[in-house]
Formats: sequence, structure tokens, C-alpha cells
Amino acid sequence: MFTSDFANLKKLPTDLEPVAISRGTPRGYRGRSVKALAPTWAMLKLPREEYDKQFDAILEGLDARQMFDELGDSAVLLCWEAAGHWCHRRRVAEWFEQELGVTVSEFGFTREEVSPYVEMPAAPEKKKTRRVSKRSKE
Repeated sequence: MFTSDFANLKKLPTDLEPVAISRGTPRGYRGRSVKALAPTWAMLKLPREEYDKQFDAILEGLDARQMFDELGDSAVLLCWEAAGHWCHRRRVAEWFEQELGVTVSEFGFTREEVSPYVEMPAAPEKKKTRRVSKRSKE
């Protein structure tokens, strides 16, 4: 099992199965989705500390062995954030590691190259761009 982001979807070998663990997926995504491992829409607006508490409560309500077995060894857990940025998929990976003694790394990285969830920085704010038509410039 691995984790990754949707931007790497086309880079995944065919022997690995993409599995979205996010509320939404990119247009055209045809892989499996497991909403049980996704934060709620409301959680996405919370400060990190409260988000972590609520997400940990979600994980506590699940059976790690059953979930891992349902996902399978070839699953790649996908969501939106780029590698190295704070994202719940790393928390899910560490939950499996702690509960089951397995290793779940980010696709394309060794486990040693992946920072612990608590040390991951938030992704930089995306700049909102405003499109200006030629007419509005006149």
C-alpha cells in the first residue's frame, strides 16, 4: 500500500490500484473511492488542531485490519495535497502503520523520506487570480 496525490495518477504502475480517500475527486476519475477515510466537508474549514481531533475520532471508529484488507496491498490512497504537505492521507498511513505494523509510504519515496504527519507543513495558499478581459482594461 502507498499514498499519493491525484496529480500522480497517471504515473502509477498498472499493478497498483488508485483509491480516492477524499470527499471529491478530479473530473474523469474512474477509480474506487472510500469515503470512510475522508474528512467531512465541514472539517476542511477547521483549524488544524480541531481537524486532527475530529479525524482521529473517525479513525477510532474504524477497524484498521478490516479497512486494510478491504483496500488491499496494491491500493494507492489518493487525495489532493502534494507530497510533503500536511494531508490526512499521511495520518491514515500512520494509523495503519501503528495499528498493524505495516509500512505505508508515499509513492515514489522511501518511508524514511516521508515526514511524520505532525511535522508536515500546510500547503502554501493558492493565489486567486482574476481574469481581466480586454474590454475591462479600456
